[in-house]
Amino acid sequence: MDTMSMMLALCAASQLPERRRRAVQLRGLRMRVHDEICRAEWQRMVRMRHYVTLHRLKDPRDASWMDTWLRGTDENFITTTSLCRQSFCMLLQRFKAFYSLPIYRPKGGRPRRLQKHHQVLGLLLAFYVGSMQRTSLCKEFGVPPSTLARVLNAAETALSRALHDFGPARIVWPSPERQKALARLVALRHLLIQFTWGFLDGKNLRVQQPPHPDDCS
Repeated sequence: MDTMSMMLALCAASQLPERRRRAVQLRGLRMRVHDEICRAEWQRMVRMRHYVTLHRLKDPRDASWMDTWLRGTDENFITTTSLCRQSFCMLLQRFKAFYSLPIYRPKGGRPRRLQKHHQVLGLLLAFYVGSMQRTSLCKEFGVPPSTLARVLNAAETALSRALHDFGPARIVWPSPERQKALARLVALRHLLIQFTWGFLDGKNLRVQQPPHPDDCS
């Protein structure tokens, strides 16, 4: 009997490390499952926070963009689309030929949310300007997120085709006389920079003061 008890004690003692290891593994598995549940819930809440449903949106004919289109000044247009009204209308006439807005739908169904070319072009340019998030764009133009994505994809293709061989959109190199005049203006402001004109967009400089500030102007 003593021998049997000793064998059982030894067997239990030998299984103790294995039980501890399994307990540690089970605890780690529970923590991973908890983290995954928290991550999935966080993603769901983020989608709910940034998603705009159709019943919360105004009709596109009553959206904020229509106020800009009907009564907006050049400052309003520049803020929203980076173009003045005259330039926007010039581009709009070109854009109409490359973006189709069918009025009649043989299969029936719900009509398009955006039924005017100026709404589509304004939406695309406002997206390019980057001053609005997608949720704000939905509210500004009265379109749900699914329509927003679909219109942006189609409008980008149409705008790319419209800008091809479009005279007002070409990049014009200034004449030698104009280059000299611009160089003199630059030299008046930056004495160390001579015979230089123009600008460089998209610079990525450090926050700290550069060693040669005049060279980075």
